[in-house]
Amino acid sequence: MIRRRIFAATAGIAALALVPPPLAAQDAAPEAERDEADEMQQAMAMLSGMFPAETLTAEQEARLPQARRIIAALIPEGTLAEMMGGMFDRMMGPIMDAAGPSSIGTVTAATGLSTYELDLSPEQSDELARLFDPAWAERQKREMALMPTLMAEMMNLMEPGMRKAMSELYAINFNQTELDGIEAFFQTEVGATYARKSFTMASDPRILSASMEAMPQIMGSLATMEQKMAEASADLPAKRAFAELADSEKARVAELTGLGIADIEARLAGESPE
Repeated sequence: MIRRRIFAATAGIAALALVPPPLAAQDAAPEAERDEADEMQQAMAMLSGMFPAETLTAEQEARLPQARRIIAALIPEGTLAEMMGGMFDRMMGPIMDAAGPSSIGTVTAATGLSTYELDLSPEQSDELARLFDPAWAERQKREMALMPTLMAEMMNLMEPGMRKAMSELYAINFNQTELDGIEAFFQTEVGATYARKSFTMASDPRILSASMEAMPQIMGSLATMEQKMAEASADLPAKRAFAELADSEKARVAELTGLGIADIEARLAGESPE
């Protein structure tokens, strides 16, 4: 269960990160787009409120100009876009090319059914996709070709805020002597080279390869995690299945969810409710 949740969350985050808003919303009605934008703004405001930043002290404010100079050397304008471009060229591009276009997304969007509700072979999925969009494969190809540019634009929008936050963190976490030493290093030839390359090295395929090499150990730790969580809650009352509820409790569940008791039982049994 824990592993499924972690993989689902990871997949969801990856999907949000990789689907550019103009492409993801291209078939939505204008009103739906406005609603989605409002929901996104509310979600972003809520997330921002979860991570309040403390006001800088007078001493930290005094160090901020120097911290900004250091971050300007470490993250020159266009660095995030360059890093994202490197990730697409060296990592994401080959992965997407190997996977090729997928028709299932076209089918789910056109039918309103999820991939879990569809049991289609690749050939059947392609056939249905052609019914809804005869040019689905070429459309996907062009959209994917546009993604590096769109993602670079997003990175350019993020960069000023990133540079501001990093400057404040340097002013907070390094004293005057340390900042002097860091800035002096960046002013040397070696320091300038380090500043220019260190951030963009995160897009090197070696980073992804190292992450993949750790997957067996990560999977093993997830199994241990489940056991530790079970032990931590061993003294709590056992969970109750729907079948174990009293009739009045089942009725309350049905009332609150808007589903009939028979529907809930059918779903739990893996059956399609009528």
